[in-house]
Amino acid sequence: MQKNTENIEILEDKARAEKLFSKQELQSYETKQNEIPSDYFEKFEAKILNDIASLNKKNKGIFTIPKWGQLAIAASFFTIIASTYILIQSNNHKSDVAINISIQEIATAEIDAYVSENEALAEIDWQAEINKEGKNLENLNAHLIKDSNNTQ
Repeated sequence: MQKNTENIEILEDKARAEKLFSKQELQSYETKQNEIPSDYFEKFEAKILNDIASLNKKNKGIFTIPKWGQLAIAASFFTIIASTYILIQSNNHKSDVAINISIQEIATAEIDAYVSENEALAEIDWQAEINKEGKNLENLNAHLIKDSNNTQ
């Protein structure tokens, strides 16, 4: 029973396809496609202008930004510009302060505290340390020359 209904459906589909693609149907389709209305060229310009006008009414742009979105963007730009200006001004002010301080304005107690904290550096016998490191370098250099002459 199932095969019988499938066969009938296949035959019906085949008949529809033959009717759809018969030579007579194809010729009538081709003649309809080749026919041009008598006033086609007169109406063509108006049709194109109407199509463009309808597209312009539908699409005002690629995308639109609502009024509150425009305000948000403007506020963001204003915030960025204002914060940059404030940052630059605060940096300029800091450098002005550092330039204007002279040694006479620093309290003697602060200078004494700085010297006493860094007194350990002043007490180092730099010449002795340099001579000591120089001897270490001479010993290392002599050892390297001795190793390079060794051909074992």
